[in-house]
Amino acid sequence: MPQNKRYFLISFVIFLLISVWIVFFLNKEFFTLDFLFQNLDKLNNFINQNTYFSFFLFILSYLILVVCNFPAASLLSLTGGFLFGTWLGGMAIILGGTLGSFIVFLLAKFFFLDFIHKNILKKYPRVPNYFRSNDIELMMLIRLIPGIPFFAQNLILAALGANNQKFFITTLLGVTPWSFIFASIGQGLDEIFYHQKAINLNLMMQPNYIIPIAIIIILILLILFYKKKFKKII
Repeated sequence: MPQNKRYFLISFVIFLLISVWIVFFLNKEFFTLDFLFQNLDKLNNFINQNTYFSFFLFILSYLILVVCNFPAASLLSLTGGFLFGTWLGGMAIILGGTLGSFIVFLLAKFFFLDFIHKNILKKYPRVPNYFRSNDIELMMLIRLIPGIPFFAQNLILAALGANNQKFFITTLLGVTPWSFIFASIGQGLDEIFYHQKAINLNLMMQPNYIIPIAIIIILILLILFYKKKFKKII
């Protein structure tokens, strides 16, 4: 790509990031659960009258927040379940999270991959070699095991030169259980806030929470014990 186009793309990405963060800092009150509940009737009426558009708008909003490494992404995940329900809200989170991650991944590879390879990975050839030999299971484990921030996951995998198709598929599979967990919790927000129910073990032991968590545990165990077979499937 010509240098002038490359600089234009870099400038546009930086402008987008700065703009979103400025909007957040100037309107923090809009990114709270209190604001959500205060305007719940308006939101529900808008969704009922514009179901498909609302679903698309939520996916787009989630995608943008993931790309910008926005701190309110977890809140938006809960909001998705609260407004659209566990299944539809979960699907929206999956689509927005996967597409947003893929955009971050492509941008990171485009801007920084050469620099990282020349200045970092070249000094430690065992790291990229090990990753290439175990890429599928490592990408799945990174997605499934909590701890590493979502944005950092995308940057790490881009820096290691992960295959685009494998990245997309493992991200789609890896975020699915967590998306339904967040959506399930979001769907139960009205019970917690409106009816003043405490968050306790009995509340978290419901099937809509237990099933996705069980799926995550099973996937992790399958990856660890059947690495070669799992690699062939994907």
